[in-house]
Order: sequence, then C-alpha cells, then structure tokens
Amino acid sequence: MGYNNAPAAYYGNRPSNPDLKPAGTSQFEGGIDVRFLNNRLAFDAAYFVANDGPQIFDLGISEGTGYTSVLQNGLKTQKRGIELSLTGQVLRNRNGLNWDVLANWSTFKEKLTEIYLGQTSYNTFFKVGDRVDKYYDQTFYRTADGQLINDAGGRPIINPVRQFLGHLNPDWVFGVNNRFNCKNFTFSFQFDGRVGGVIANYIQRQTFRGGRPIATTEGAMGIARYEDTKGVKSYIGEGVQIVGTGVINADPDGNIKNIGELQFKPNETKQFLQDYISRRYSPNGGNLMSRTFAKLREVTLGYSLPSAIASRMSVRSASISLVGRNLLYFAEKKDIDLDQFTGGNVFVGGGSSDLQTPTTRRFGVNLNLVF
Repeated sequence: MGYNNAPAAYYGNRPSNPDLKPAGTSQFEGGIDVRFLNNRLAFDAAYFVANDGPQIFDLGISEGTGYTSVLQNGLKTQKRGIELSLTGQVLRNRNGLNWDVLANWSTFKEKLTEIYLGQTSYNTFFKVGDRVDKYYDQTFYRTADGQLINDAGGRPIINPVRQFLGHLNPDWVFGVNNRFNCKNFTFSFQFDGRVGGVIANYIQRQTFRGGRPIATTEGAMGIARYEDTKGVKSYIGEGVQIVGTGVINADPDGNIKNIGELQFKPNETKQFLQDYISRRYSPNGGNLMSRTFAKLREVTLGYSLPSAIASRMSVRSASISLVGRNLLYFAEKKDIDLDQFTGGNVFVGGGSSDLQTPTTRRFGVNLNLVF
C-alpha cells in the first residue's frame, strides 16, 4: 500500500540475474611455533593468503533498459598478511614476583587481481593490482608544495574530480598484554592500537560548519566570528591565490596541467568566517585525519583470599578485582573513537566516520567465589 492506504506498485532498478553464483573464498596459511627455555619464551609466526571471488557487484547498464544496474559476478581479490606473537615469562618466582608478557603484531594488504570480463579498470579509479582500500574523495586544488589554492573570494577551490587521499586500512596492528603476580595480588594491563590509514572526520566537518568547535571562538577565528556578527568580513584563510588572470587548467583526472605556469601570492582576501569554514570543511578531503590510535584498553588489580580464610567462609576460593576499561586514548583528534572504524575498501566504503555513540570509560568490581 502507498500513501494514505492507496494501492501502489513498485519495481526495483535491477533485474534478476539467473546466472548469478555465490562468491567463493580459498585460503592458505602456514606458520611456525618456536619455544625456548622450557617454554618460558615462545614465538609464533603465520603467513596467510586468501583469494576471494568472483564477488558480486553492481554492473551499470543502459537506463534505456528500464534499469540502472545488474548484479554480476566478477572482481577477484587477494589478501596477503603476516601475524606475529611473542609470549614470555619474564620473571618466575614461586614465592615472589611473576611477570608474563604477550605481544602481537599483524599486517595485511588486499589487492584487486581480476575484473569482470577482462576489464582493466573498475569504478573509474581502480585497476588490476591496486589495493582495494584506496580512498578517493572530493578535496581541494593545491599547489605543488601542498598549499590550498583559493578563489578571488578567499575560499579554497574544490576539485570537481575525486582524488586519491590515502589508504583506509592500517599499515599494522599491535597489542601488548602484561600480567604481574605476587603472592595473592595480581595486576594486569592491555595496551593496543593501529598505525596508519586515513579517515574523513565527519564530526569535525559538521561541527565546524555549524560553528560549534571551541577553535571557532579562540584566536583569529574567535575575533573573526565576532566581526561576522557585525557584518564585517575579516578572516583570511590559509593558502594562496592565483596572481593576475591565470586560471587552473586541469586534465580529466583533476590534475593541474599548467601548475608550472601559474603564479601565486598569499591569500589576502578577507571573508566572513562562517562562509570560509563552510567551504574549508565541506569536502571529506578537508577533514582528513590519520587512523593511527592507541588505547590503554584494560587495567585489572586483583586479590585472592588465602585458602585458610576462604575455607572458613565455606568456599574453595575467593577473589576480588577492580577493573577499568578504556582508560587512556591517544589519537590525532579525539572527537571520534577510531576503534569503531576498523577500515574499509571499494566494496563497502568506510572512508568517513559518522555520528557514533562515544566509547565510555568504565570501572567495575568483580567478586569470584568457587564453592
């Protein structure tokens, strides 16, 4: 039924494909496990290769058919990676301090190995041999040394062609877990994170354009914001402007062909702050940040009652522990929790964050009784 319970009929924009087959995966993994000093030191390494496809994707077709695309098998990828772990009993003392360490490190890369019907490119930007997590999105024109190019009005010029901004997946992932034990007391903590990759900060994009960040009330922005209320253009943004009558001449890929012929000067045109930041933080390329982060994920302090005291309580053992989670967070910007955005690729996206629910710092008490 349609609006107000009126009879209605709908049809999709993709026809069925009777030849469609399930996507498949084949994997290979090999590794070693080496132990020393009566198993006090252990090293584990694994290498894996995973071939995926032909995957199912939308193949664009002529709209003269009444449809826009059809589901089609194609797009094969290969993922290669390494996982390393080291386990060590650093200190071992039956009546004193004991210290156990577990450290791990891993990395992988996934590349496009085949495209539908022998094609050499997919989705304009991706070619056979490319990593599938290459991130293309809207950004600004820049000089050869990376400065923003502003228009005559003093605002950055947006490149109409999406550009390569980086890779979505991290270069590597790490984790370290330490556990200390001395008689009846235990103490442990876990520290982990990811290194590398980029993401567009959606929170930054929306809050700057809405005039919410504290940065818009401090320094030059704070002064300009006050001048905005009086109708005075006073803010001069970063970057340069083209001298004289020069214009940008770009190729179909958005690269400036005449960059060597253009002359630049520092941006000198005053603008309303809100008008400037509405342009400056509009495209995802203007809100790019590193995915690198690290977390003190968990800290635990525990105490086990001596067996003599536990027996008097009619229990076999009893212990209590204090637990804290998500205690420290290190990242380029802390308005989003990068732990909630693991990466992405051309098939599922993942280039931008969203309006996530913030990760909370938690504290708790655990009581364990064994009868």
